[in-house]
Amino acid sequence: MITTLIATVALSIDMTPLERAIWKVESNCHPGGVPFYGDGGDAAGPMQVHRNYFLDSGIGGTYPQDLFNLDTSVLCFRAYMARYAKPHRIPEGMTKAEAMARMHNGGPAALRATGKKKENLDRYWSKVQKALKELTR
Repeated sequence: MITTLIATVALSIDMTPLERAIWKVESNCHPGGVPFYGDGGDAAGPMQVHRNYFLDSGIGGTYPQDLFNLDTSVLCFRAYMARYAKPHRIPEGMTKAEAMARMHNGGPAALRATGKKKENLDRYWSKVQKALKELTR
């Protein structure tokens, strides 16, 4: 199902399996192109990016309008991860993919989360892992 839908969406950039899995978890592979909000109106676009995430990414442009484009959403994700997913930040034993998924959902401090926040991030990572497995079937 995922591969069929993804193949029908015209992208000008190639997405990694992790990006595709996050896209699946965040918006069920919404193709973008139209205003699309989630998280009570606080997140925009197919990758469900919040305003501060967009600003931290440094890609420039206009929030939220530019994020309605899937390519721009993915470029925002990549820029944000280039800034925050540095090897020295990733805890020993955690993969870069897991760290990136957790930071996408919980911000740069997600890797140090405890309590309820960590539980929520654990659930999010499980959803991303499931989407990744579906992609490799």
